[in-house]
Parts: sequence; C-alpha cells; structure tokens
Amino acid sequence: MSVPPDTQPRRVRSPSPRPQIGLVPLAIIAVLSIAAAVAVTAIAALVLLANMRTVTVIVDGDAVQTRTYAESVGELLEQLGIIVGEADRLTPAAESPIQNNTIVQVERARSVFLTVDGETVPMLTLLNSPAEILTEAGVRVDANDRVVVDGTETTHDGLVRWPVPASHIEVRHAVALRLRDGSEARLLQTTAATVGEALFAAGITLFTADTVTPPLDTPLTVDLDVIITRARPVTIIADGESRRVRAQGETVADALSAAELQLTGLDYAIPAENAPLRPGMSIRVIRVSEAIETAEESVPFETVYEGDPTLELDQFQTAQGGANGVLQHRQRVRYENGIAVEHQPLDDVIAQPPVNRVIRYGTNVILRTIDTEQGPREYWRVLRMYATSYHPAALGGDNITSIGKTLVKGIVGSDPDILPYGTQIFVPRYGVGEIADTGGPRRFKLWVDLGYSDSDWVSWSSYVDVYILTPVPPVIDYFLMQP
Repeated sequence: MSVPPDTQPRRVRSPSPRPQIGLVPLAIIAVLSIAAAVAVTAIAALVLLANMRTVTVIVDGDAVQTRTYAESVGELLEQLGIIVGEADRLTPAAESPIQNNTIVQVERARSVFLTVDGETVPMLTLLNSPAEILTEAGVRVDANDRVVVDGTETTHDGLVRWPVPASHIEVRHAVALRLRDGSEARLLQTTAATVGEALFAAGITLFTADTVTPPLDTPLTVDLDVIITRARPVTIIADGESRRVRAQGETVADALSAAELQLTGLDYAIPAENAPLRPGMSIRVIRVSEAIETAEESVPFETVYEGDPTLELDQFQTAQGGANGVLQHRQRVRYENGIAVEHQPLDDVIAQPPVNRVIRYGTNVILRTIDTEQGPREYWRVLRMYATSYHPAALGGDNITSIGKTLVKGIVGSDPDILPYGTQIFVPRYGVGEIADTGGPRRFKLWVDLGYSDSDWVSWSSYVDVYILTPVPPVIDYFLMQP
C-alpha cells in the first residue's frame, strides 16, 4: 500500500547549537542574592531568639509558662487572649516591661451579693472575709445590727473570724422604735423588718383584741412611733358557760360584741349594756323568754230534762248524750336563763264548751183499770216499790198511825213526800190500801209498809208493783221512776 507523500516520516535534523554569551554571570548573581536573603532572615531570627523571654502567667491559681517577645505585661496578655476586668488584680501592672523569668499574676474578682436594709446589690471583690468586704463597700456594722452571711446569722466579731469566702451578706441596721404600751413608754433598738416582728423580738405579748398603730405589717423606719392599745380583760357568763375575753371599747355592749354575743328580744345584761367597761369586771347575760302556758280543767256537762207529751208517764228517753267541756287556765310565764321567775294570769278560755245531756220524760198520763177484791179500780201510775209489813204488836202495841188512824189492814205507811197521805193504792196479794202512816228513813227511795192488825199480819219483804189509783193529783212528780 502506498503512503501519500505528505504523510511519510521525515528525518529532522536538530539545529546546530549557538554559543550562550552572558548566562553564567547572571546565574551567579541570582545565587548570591538568595544567599544574602537567607542570611538576613537568619540574622533576624537570631535577633528574635535572642530577645524572647521566659514568662510564667498565673490566672486564678492556674500557672502556665510561655516564651514571649512582648515588651510589656499588657502586650503579653493581649497576645495570650487574657482579658483583665476592672475589679481584677494584675501583678505587675500592664505597663510593666517584660523581663526574663517574669511572673505575671491575674487574680479574678468574684461576685458577691450585698443586702443592706432590704436592698440587694451585686459587687465584684477580691476579698473573702465578710468583714473586709463590708469595709470595702463602706457598710458600717454596729453591735445592735443584724448580720447574716450565706444564710447563717453571725455576730460582729464572727465577721472577722468567718472561715470561708462569703457570697451573700445581709445587713439590717438597728433602728430606734418608740413604743407606748398603755401607760408605759419604751425605746427599742431593733433590726426587725416590720412592727410585728419588732414586738415579737422584744417579747411583747399581743392579744387578739389589742390594737397596734401603725399595723403590724408596717415596715420599720427610723424613729417610728408605735402605740399599743390594750383590750380590757373581762369575764362574761352567758348560755351556761363562763369565758374570759379581751375587749376594746368603752361599754359593756362593746365587750359583748367582742365575744360575739347578741342580746335579742327581752335579753339583758348585768351590768347594763351602756355601763362603763372596766378591766376585770364580770358581765352576766340573762336570756329572757316568755311563754303562754295553759292548764286544762274539765267542765262537766249538765243534764237537762224536757217534758215530752208523746211519752207515757215514767218513761225516759235520752235525746242527746252529754260531753264534758274543756276550760283552759292561761298564764304568761317569764323565764330567765331557763328558770320561771314570773307568772301573770290571763283570761280563762273555754277551749271546748260542754254539751248538755238532754233527757225527755213522759208527761202523758194514761188511765187504766185493774181488777181488785172490791172490783175494777182505775189507776194512773204504777210504781215499783219495796214492800214491808207491820202490825201493832211489832210497835209495842201502838196501833195509832202518824195521822191518828187505827192500824189495821188497809192502812199503809210510806214517804208522804212521794205518796201523800190519803192516796189510794192497790198492791196485788194485799189489796187496796190508803197512805195513812209513815216511818223512819229506809235504804230504799220507794217503799211501802203494809199495815195489818195483829190477828191477820202477813210478813212482806220484796219489790212489788204498786198501782196508784185515781184521782190524778194536780201536781205530779215525773221523776219518781227516773233510772
């Protein structure tokens, strides 16, 4: 295969070297320049090394040794990045020159809180002793002042001997407090924060009813006047118990109010409410109540009789039952502390009127007849009577009746107030007789004593029906047969 003429390799002949005139002197110059520069740098380094100093830097007790070419302490600290605060202590001073083996010491100030009379401010200090810190802060502490270091109260001498660095110092300066307690005046030096704390610290006892001016929570200031108004001690006897209280005010009413006792209605106090209040006095509360009390008395009913023409004689009918009434005797009773001290009679009241019993009695007289030994006889009434008999021999031979008649059969004795003399009667098995005699008192209201002669006497001792024969008398006792 053929190759184009322009692509076939050709042999190139290198040009013939030309002579280099002046190159050798220029190289020599360059070398000498570099050598001179190195020499200068070395000399400078030797100079710097000759000027470096060994320095020890101590910050808050931590020591570091370094070599420096700084000319001053300030320049050294700047190179090391150590910032010194205004309250920090630098030894030697910042403008002091650096010497070989110089010792530079930085003491950092620390934060301390200082509370004086309730106002707290922070401060930076190099001191540890609370006594020195207070002196540095210009705070004066006297023997009556109160000092607390880190929560622990200490004395004036204890500040000087405090063993550890103080972080928080509290100082409350004693102030003068003028106290008037009743008639007593005192001057107190106190470090308390309020009036109440000052009185407590002074051992002054206050009772609930006592008043303090200004109030107990008032902050203390210089030359403050404090007045205690004491409550008066009194004894109050009320509602069954005795209690001692202390009360402000001028009257007994003020003491009762302090004890939360109220007088209501008729209640009163001894002494009276408007009586002056004196220490140690005794007050009695009298509870008063009134009540209307009643005592009931039975009012017996009455029996009322009413004639009834529809009823036959000697018949009785209860038309209305009776009921006793109630009479109330009323009185107003006054009680003082539960004891009745007064009774006032009031009008009696019929609480329930009695109801009369109504009995109807018959007034209708009916005539009837009965057969007797003498023939039929007319009668108008029948009485159930106790019958006895008598004769002259039983009377010791006396045969004359009380109205002068001779005692024989047919003569009858009875109570003439019931059966008047001359009244004709019929007694079965005896016959007709006339009331012509009487006798002594009997156990029976209705009785007849049937008369005989000695020869025909028959003994009687029983209840019998006695027929009252006509005529009918003008005046009739309707109650002879009353049940």
